[in-house]
Amino acid sequence: MAQPQPSLFEQFASGWRGYALIALIALMSGLFGAGRVPVMDADEARFAQASRQMVESGEYVLIRLQDEERRLKPIGVYWAQAASVQLFEPLTGRTNAIWPYRLPSALGIVLAALAVLWGGTALIGSRAALYGAGLFAAGVLVGFEGMTAKTDALLLGFTTLAMAALARLRAPAVRPGPRVLALVFWAALALGVMIKGPVTPLVVALTLLAIAGWERRFAWMKPLAWWPGPLLAVAIVAPWAVLVSIETNGRFFADMFAEDIVPKLLSGQESHFALPGFHTFLLPFLIFPATYALPAAARIVLDAVRAPRNDDGQAPIRFLIAWAVPILIFFELAPTKLPHYALPAYPAIALLCGAGLSAIMGRRWRTAHPAGVVMFAVCGISIVALMAASATFMPGDFAADFRRAVSTALIGIGVVGAGTVALIMLRRPAARAAAMVLCALVLSFSLRERLLPEARSLFVSSEAVAALTRARLTPRDTRPLWVVGYNETSLVFLTRTSIRVTEPMQAAEMAEAGDAMIVEGRLLQTMASDLEVRGLAFSPAEPPVRGFALGRGERVALFVGQVTEAPVLNEAADGR
Repeated sequence: MAQPQPSLFEQFASGWRGYALIALIALMSGLFGAGRVPVMDADEARFAQASRQMVESGEYVLIRLQDEERRLKPIGVYWAQAASVQLFEPLTGRTNAIWPYRLPSALGIVLAALAVLWGGTALIGSRAALYGAGLFAAGVLVGFEGMTAKTDALLLGFTTLAMAALARLRAPAVRPGPRVLALVFWAALALGVMIKGPVTPLVVALTLLAIAGWERRFAWMKPLAWWPGPLLAVAIVAPWAVLVSIETNGRFFADMFAEDIVPKLLSGQESHFALPGFHTFLLPFLIFPATYALPAAARIVLDAVRAPRNDDGQAPIRFLIAWAVPILIFFELAPTKLPHYALPAYPAIALLCGAGLSAIMGRRWRTAHPAGVVMFAVCGISIVALMAASATFMPGDFAADFRRAVSTALIGIGVVGAGTVALIMLRRPAARAAAMVLCALVLSFSLRERLLPEARSLFVSSEAVAALTRARLTPRDTRPLWVVGYNETSLVFLTRTSIRVTEPMQAAEMAEAGDAMIVEGRLLQTMASDLEVRGLAFSPAEPPVRGFALGRGERVALFVGQVTEAPVLNEAADGR
């Protein structure tokens, strides 16, 4: 009996056009704001500055932040950012333009979205996989991480690729062959290790243990033991690991585990403690617009859990559950919590949402539709409320802030309302998916291209540099810049690596008349007293720069000025 021909939509979804569409959505989602939003504290500025120092110094084994060795993450993301900067430096003419450092993250999101489609096609079919990949690529958190020069987007890309290779290993009729898939898996695993150490192996191990314990079938995993695969992984990781161990006498990996990994597992590192349930509560907001399909995805999960273990029809869903649930539980139990920690589970959840979106038209699934519409509207309006709140961080009086917040809220509610009406009126899953993706992209564009760049009170370092420029105090080789009481790395990135971030006493002992200086308001009197001992004074050039320092979690006032001779000495001389 002849096999039925796939529909035109299925041919589109499984062909190059489907992959091109997903890549375009992911690239747009990741690049919104990349060239407009200033460098952000705390982590992004640290990664970008360390990568910048690699380019400036030519040192590509050790990671440094000014004079301090940085031993918290492997080298991979720094290499990727440094390569991007060197590629685009002829266009920017400088090494402190932030967008080249963000480009690897955007490409990481593209890789993750393509891997979702590639692996999902083998699990749930090309149509549902296309829906899931599109919703994933347009996701609020995924897109924001794609705009941020950190590890998480690249880690997500390589982790998802490794998991997609595993997914295709479970479907032996799907090309390429098992040995090629094993090589892809081991290469992606090793690259994930080079980005963020044990996270990718953790996701893989939890998934394999969960699915093996659930199904009690192991034969499909045998290609992973083909010896060239592990050898390829060792060849990727070992050269740098050996070199950095020699350079640091073995301290690098000991410090990475002792200062970064272990504290996150034992306590709320850097005050990032949260109770279990944190990631589950945030999921509907951060995975938006896939929020609509979460009730249907939950129904699919429930059916798979209830089905017999030997029900092969539920095998793809079991794999997605084994991928998403253990990693969510792990990060829920870990004391240290940040929203992006659960990102490795998002591809599997997005594919479950894609499968739910395909099934939601059936009679059994009708209750999932109104529940999904309500969740979509509530989460969308909540995101708009946060966008309106960010409008109040722009410079201006209260009346201007209020008008801006109201206009932002009205526009956002209009976008979410249009998306909600489309979900109610449209019948085809493809049309609903398109409406959700468009709604999410418009909100992301509004937030990252329009609102955040103007929220200057959130980017104190950028405003301080603007004040330095107006006062003609920008640091040069012949004029140092002293920074007292404000240790955010973004200020280093936006100026020069050689600026001196220090305490009042050291600055007072070493500063000379004519030096530029930035002093945080709470240390202004202390700085003045310490300088007075040497007959010097600090003269602010203009009113202080005020704002909210994201890295410190508090409001600051930065006085920008210059060290001068103390006028008291001149008055005393006149009196004689």
